[in-house]
Amino acid sequence: MTNIHFQSGKRPVYQELSAAVNQHFRDSGQKKSGNHTLFRKALIIGLLYVGTYLAVYALPEGWQLLAWALHGIATALVGFNIMHDGAHESFSRSRRLNRLMALTFNLIGSNRYYWAQKHNRNHHAFTNVDEADEDIDALGLFRMSPHQKHRFFHRYQHFYVWGLYLITSLFWFFALDFKAYHSQKIAHRKYSHRMRLADHVEFWASKAVYLIIYLLLPATVLGGEAALTGFLIMHAFLGFLFAVVFQLAHVVDKAEFPRPDEHGTMEDEWAVHQMRTTVDFATDNRFLTWALGGLNFQAEHHLFPRISHVHYPDLHPLVSARAEAMGYQIRSYPTLWAAIRGHYRHMRAMARPEEELIGSPNDQQTC
Repeated sequence: MTNIHFQSGKRPVYQELSAAVNQHFRDSGQKKSGNHTLFRKALIIGLLYVGTYLAVYALPEGWQLLAWALHGIATALVGFNIMHDGAHESFSRSRRLNRLMALTFNLIGSNRYYWAQKHNRNHHAFTNVDEADEDIDALGLFRMSPHQKHRFFHRYQHFYVWGLYLITSLFWFFALDFKAYHSQKIAHRKYSHRMRLADHVEFWASKAVYLIIYLLLPATVLGGEAALTGFLIMHAFLGFLFAVVFQLAHVVDKAEFPRPDEHGTMEDEWAVHQMRTTVDFATDNRFLTWALGGLNFQAEHHLFPRISHVHYPDLHPLVSARAEAMGYQIRSYPTLWAAIRGHYRHMRAMARPEEELIGSPNDQQTC
């Protein structure tokens, strides 16, 4: 179904939440974009990214694999903290700076244009909606939604997904990027507009530069086997972090998986849909908030994606209280470990065939 949509003209919940958030910024005198805290963090992470890459060449052979692993972690930090805000145009009030920060996604392997279509347009609009949100489409390798077909091997998915998460970024950068490029679709929905010549040039040029930086140059200096081994180790750390962090926000037993009616209309208004499908975790953990770029405040991010993540800890109690006053809830896990357990429980429930799900507690939460 490609014509999925929300009912027009019905946004009272979003208007109420937005009014409260706007008042907060008026009272505090802050801007919604990033500030010196974000700029300082971006500098630190940028130095970590460059430093760990150079360490691959500078360290003795026995330490090179550690440098590759640390570079994978640093690359994930770039994605969480710099690229993500830039892509949502919340890193800065400067449009050019936001675009530059979004382009870091090209540097770390993927493509800015593809991310805008996949993440901003589809995932943020139709979170956890099968055939619209590609983030819950694993091409049948595992089952994340109760509305997806069950296959016999899904019986064991709550065990084997953790191994597949290690190749997430490899699959993303070298398969999904090209699949979307050639089809001009995300899931079953066409791109919002055709790629321009500049977008095509950017796609191929950035892929070429990435291969030079991460395979050709290391192979020339370190040797082909060492370069390939390090490259795979880097992606194992990067892919696992990318997969787990994003799964903990939506593919958990506290999230729901709504579906449209026969006309493609979603039941709730968009803001209510976001609160049903998005879950916070470990909101009191300052280190995680720093490292994950506020992605543990996913409900706040989904409701207000144009606000920088540095403001989410202050918005959390405000949005939670206002939502509760209207009869809604910002769903949350108290710790990272609790969220991981929630993801495991959901994947274990989805491992069961449809007829076994009916009437189960998890079915009541996710259907």
